Amino acid sequence: MDETKSPEMEADMQQEQAELRNQAEKSTKVADSEDDTIHFYATLAFIVVIIMIGVPMWWKTTEVYRVPLPYAEIESLNDVPIKATFRMGLFVKSQERRDILMFELSKKFENNFVFNLQLEDFSLDPTLVEAAKTPAALEAAVLKKHPLGLGEFVLIEWNKLEDDVLVTSERSAFISESATSLKIFQVLSSWILQEYKLKAIIGSRDLQTSHHRQIRLNTAPMQPHYEILISVLNPRPDVQKIHWNARAAAENYIAPFLDGLSMIANFTVKTQWVYQVEIQTPQKQIPDENSLKRHYAIQEDALPHVITAFEKKLGNQISNDPAIHLVVYVPPCGLAPLRIYRKDGTRVSENNVEAFTSAKWGGIVLANPPENAIAKCLEGSGTTEFHLSSQDVMPVLLYQLRKIFDLENNIPLLDCTITPYTSIEPRAWEVDNFIRSNTIYRIHSATLTLQSLIQLLGGIDYIVIDDQVGAAIKDAYQRIVLAKEHLRENRLAEAAAEAKLAYVSAERAFFDPSMLALLYFPSEQKYAIYIPLFLPIMIPVIFSFNSISKFLKKRFGKQGKPKTE
Repeated sequence: MDETKSPEMEADMQQEQAELRNQAEKSTKVADSEDDTIHFYATLAFIVVIIMIGVPMWWKTTEVYRVPLPYAEIESLNDVPIKATFRMGLFVKSQERRDILMFELSKKFENNFVFNLQLEDFSLDPTLVEAAKTPAALEAAVLKKHPLGLGEFVLIEWNKLEDDVLVTSERSAFISESATSLKIFQVLSSWILQEYKLKAIIGSRDLQTSHHRQIRLNTAPMQPHYEILISVLNPRPDVQKIHWNARAAAENYIAPFLDGLSMIANFTVKTQWVYQVEIQTPQKQIPDENSLKRHYAIQEDALPHVITAFEKKLGNQISNDPAIHLVVYVPPCGLAPLRIYRKDGTRVSENNVEAFTSAKWGGIVLANPPENAIAKCLEGSGTTEFHLSSQDVMPVLLYQLRKIFDLENNIPLLDCTITPYTSIEPRAWEVDNFIRSNTIYRIHSATLTLQSLIQLLGGIDYIVIDDQVGAAIKDAYQRIVLAKEHLRENRLAEAAAEAKLAYVSAERAFFDPSMLALLYFPSEQKYAIYIPLFLPIMIPVIFSFNSISKFLKKRFGKQGKPKTE
């Protein structure tokens, strides 16, 4: 007999089955929730590693090393103009005339573009004035009481003066009782201070001469170190033997001259003899009234070709320093004496020693043999011996050096005179002006170099700026500031030293090869190389944000829903 289940039993069984199903569903939901949580944290960890660690590490390891620089300070260097204080004394017997000259000269320098005139009254005891019977004695008495330093000057009135102004070889000039302030200012501006050079150095592009031509320097910029190479060229040592102690001549003439310029540049003087090097330019024979009845001519416009031919034989590649060549060429007897002619057929010089100069290269002296030596050589009587005279050759070489370093002053002024040279060394005020103009040039040049460099570095952010370049730029900037301060405070020697070091540091920074390391590897190329590497990795990361968003909505969305009864 079949047993029938009671309704109570069936209800219990259904309730048990429902509870089992609920427990199974809860277990499944818990397992799914745990899996989602694990997946969420794994995805989140992957994103953190890639974005928070990987990307910054890649960015840091691929960035260009750049030392911080004073960009704003360097850009503002021109806000402080280059000003030089010029201390000048004035000795005039009459108090009224002294006051007038001081007032008028101060007015003329009032708006000067470079110089601040510091004009002082150099008074002297009347007994000392009466005791001075010569200009030199009066000058010595004035300078004993009022000594002058580098770059300073004094004007001394002398009654018995033929010219309005007489400039001596020292830091002084004599003025007559009739000399006007305008004449004195012209002498100071054109000769003593040579303002036209400074206008060429730091003047704007609008500064022009009266002929509407741009003012420019005729000489090459001064470098920190030069090699002075004196070469004696004997093209025919087999037939002419030359006696000359070139080394002693260089020590007695060239070295003392260069000592006065050593504050601006260091000089190394060398001598050499070069044989079998001859001028290949055609030389025309011209009748003459000398004992040889002829001489040879070389055209002035052919001289640059001579320099080009000689330069290959002089061995200037032995040093990295710029070389100034002083060549003494002794023509062979068969083509001597050799003279230089202009295009119009006139001779350049009437002396036996002729020469020409190239400001950026050096100079060549044509030292012709004596006529009796030439005649003996032409007779074919063996080797001819003769001596070169240092008194003939060396003054020409010194004159060439003066032109190369732009010490020559060819500006004529009416009723104004410069005393002739009394020594081998340059005049004291010439040395002062040489130091001052080159100091201003170096300050100006270093400023332009730094400003060009930081403009380049600021515009191209992938150029390397290592520690050495950064230190050189900062050093140049600091020394430019110091050099300007020294000039304004009338400390010319200190200004020259700082300007020299600033110029060297600025040039070293500008031409440092390390800045070219990544010059042709800009940021665009860097991205083009690394994007193919990171893009496959970043795609899963980007899609993972979707799953993270769903997980967060599911987790916090359920928690945020209100319960319904």
